[in-house]
Amino acid sequence: MTEQVKKRGHWQVWLMIGMLSGVIIAGFLMFPSTEEQRNSLLSSLGTTNHGEFVLPPVSMEGLMLEDSEGNPWKLSEQKTKWRLLIAGGGECIDQCREMIYLTRQVHISLGKYSRRFERLYIALDEKLSEETAGYLKKNHPFLHIYRGSAQELKALLESTNAPLVLSSESETSTMRAYLVDQQGLVMMSYTLENKGTEMIEDIEHLMKYSPQ
Repeated sequence: MTEQVKKRGHWQVWLMIGMLSGVIIAGFLMFPSTEEQRNSLLSSLGTTNHGEFVLPPVSMEGLMLEDSEGNPWKLSEQKTKWRLLIAGGGECIDQCREMIYLTRQVHISLGKYSRRFERLYIALDEKLSEETAGYLKKNHPFLHIYRGSAQELKALLESTNAPLVLSSESETSTMRAYLVDQQGLVMMSYTLENKGTEMIEDIEHLMKYSPQ
């Protein structure tokens, strides 16, 4: 009897592994590379996305970041999480503060999914000003802040349909928040035209169909 229970337990474990592997493989195969494939995927999932798929998807695996003390941040050394990446300058005002506030409300509203999610602010090419650092510390204590290269981030995104445009380069520039999946793939982007409820709906749906 004990032997039969053991065998049954082994089969259950292998069945679970097989099912999980199938989900992961299907996720990679189903990720849309064209508008037609994107619409087909959304139709099959029975939902409509509110953000914009980043096409082609790019990986932030090699993106070089550092914390306030100059320590390197490497994606491969971080916990497996979904991330919202927000890039700006040493001064965070106007659109920047609006975006950070919007994404904070999204993070809070994710409820049970919030532990699988974090927000990153990347100060490009410069340190945060004392005023901005104080503002973020007081109002956004759970926002992770790093320094990075504007040239490197622009190069990463320039081949996509959601390139990085800095406010200093265009008076009409639109600030974006980039959604990065658990493997470091930049897969969706959002602007301030997106409502918090829309972002929450997208993120919750993606988390629901992704491994823990």
